Amino acid sequence: MKLSVLRNACLPKKGTVLRWLLPALLLLLPISQSHAQVVWGKQTLKRGKLWATLWNSFQYGDPVETSNAFHTLDYPGYSKGPNIDDALNYAEAAGYAIYGERNNIAYSYTLNSRFFPSGEHVFPLEEAILTRNYNLENLSTAGEEIVTGGHHVNGLELDLSRRSMVWSYPEYDDFIIHEVTITNFDITIVENLYFGMRYGVRLTQRSGTRGDEKFGWNDENHLFYFYDHRSFRFEDEEPVQWSNGVGPERGDIGDARDIWEAGSRQHELDAAGHFTVIVLDSANGNVYQNILEHVGQGVTEGAPREDVMFIQGVDQPARFLEVLTHQQPKMSWDDARDAGGEGGNKYERRPEFLVSVGPLTLSPFETKRIVFAEVMGEMSREKIVEGGVENIDLMAVASLDSMLKNVAAAKRLFANNYMPEYHPPMTPTNGENSLRLTTDAGKITVEWPPVPDTYVDPSTRQNDFAGYRIYRSTYFTIGPWTLVADIPKADAEIVNGMVQYVDDDLPNGVGNYYCVTTYDTDGHESGKVNNNRFPVYPLRAPNEQFPKEVYVVPNPFRQNSGLLGQGEGNRIEFIGIPGRCVIKIYTLTGDLVQEFSHDDGSGSA
Repeated sequence: MKLSVLRNACLPKKGTVLRWLLPALLLLLPISQSHAQVVWGKQTLKRGKLWATLWNSFQYGDPVETSNAFHTLDYPGYSKGPNIDDALNYAEAAGYAIYGERNNIAYSYTLNSRFFPSGEHVFPLEEAILTRNYNLENLSTAGEEIVTGGHHVNGLELDLSRRSMVWSYPEYDDFIIHEVTITNFDITIVENLYFGMRYGVRLTQRSGTRGDEKFGWNDENHLFYFYDHRSFRFEDEEPVQWSNGVGPERGDIGDARDIWEAGSRQHELDAAGHFTVIVLDSANGNVYQNILEHVGQGVTEGAPREDVMFIQGVDQPARFLEVLTHQQPKMSWDDARDAGGEGGNKYERRPEFLVSVGPLTLSPFETKRIVFAEVMGEMSREKIVEGGVENIDLMAVASLDSMLKNVAAAKRLFANNYMPEYHPPMTPTNGENSLRLTTDAGKITVEWPPVPDTYVDPSTRQNDFAGYRIYRSTYFTIGPWTLVADIPKADAEIVNGMVQYVDDDLPNGVGNYYCVTTYDTDGHESGKVNNNRFPVYPLRAPNEQFPKEVYVVPNPFRQNSGLLGQGEGNRIEFIGIPGRCVIKIYTLTGDLVQEFSHDDGSGSA
């Protein structure tokens, strides 16, 4: 409430104004104090495969850089390690824009990840709060992880709140659904209101390339989607030539790893996914989809007017309205190129996607809800890691099919009031590194708490839990996964209150990742949510003949180990060492590079 509301309200009779106004002012004081305590903040959604760090300012990731511990639509997501650029993110900046008219005066505002919010334009109203509702323990709460938060927009005098939801169920783990509520806490009407989400598309941070994206159009779902394609020289639009791996045949489509150096043993496609944004509820407004040039904090190098994004503090509200209501021609980049009209130019190869809704009207104290979803899809991890020309060609079909399947799932979930069509049993543990992994000679023991006998399906209220599945990857924390054991409930071995599985006869020197799922009597399986972030290795027996039979592999190192597996390229293993010792690494000239202690009792490090 604001004092202007009291001034414009119908006043009581003379002599009663003071008695009526004083309680209202007393009520205003704690409200203002509570707002002053709210700060800009962020929370990260990690329950599904699509990860995002969300702010109560509606920004994504981090306002300064994408090379940090935060996540800007990472798919599949995983926490960052020493290499902070190791992230499969599909946007380098994201935020929103708004336009509206109050008392015949136009106002506008926009913000994305590359800037800090200014107190001149906005201030926080609701803290960024993460709510965990794993396995939909509370069916009345939508989502397994939920981030809420909001802020006030000055000028328009509107309160904006957002509720963002993710799920781990395999059918629903490839998207994030956002509910944006806009409230008019004033006594005058807001007309011609438009609200849009904006995304600086980049596929991906891990590959280190940008500006080679393309977009397609799916007429059945009325959506644009984005995917990685071949790099080109911006000045003359000639394709970049590659000499290694699949480069001579397919360039850097999908950003294959083997194009960077001759003889690479890694062929993974670092940009294999397809990305889209859909509107699930437009509050009866029109939906506009606009593709512009994404320049970050820079300026365009000559893009036509229809491809230039508005800039906060530079462009007038009329320009915001023009861009928010511009409809991209409904065709792919390739078709637009052939048609010769709007679209299909080099500027839209580094795209910013703006999805907006309007016009809306907000009466005094009215609230309207708009629902968006960011949806991803990719072909199987096995094919992505395998790489090669055949899989690059397959990616164009399989990743698109996966994305469209996930679009359909998001629509079904929304139509069913966020209630999944099925419920797998509860996940054994929750979050990265939540399994207990113990290494021994030639084996690794995996442990987790058993599903309790009191478990019941949230919908049927029956205990339909049937067993566990253990998966292993020798490549990376997101797979590809190999099923190594299927343990029926009756056969689960309980040791000291934990279910135990021993994975033995493992080769030495190979890193292992694990995840454990549950399944029910109908075959519904829980999501893969408990993988270890970094590999674990079976131990070797200590060397009783030390200092004989001591080895260092690979030797010589030659700047890359040649080992397979994400992150394994820089690994050196010391074999045949005592259970406890000090290891020193020197250069050929005798300079000490590193010294560390080995004390786990094994014969390798």
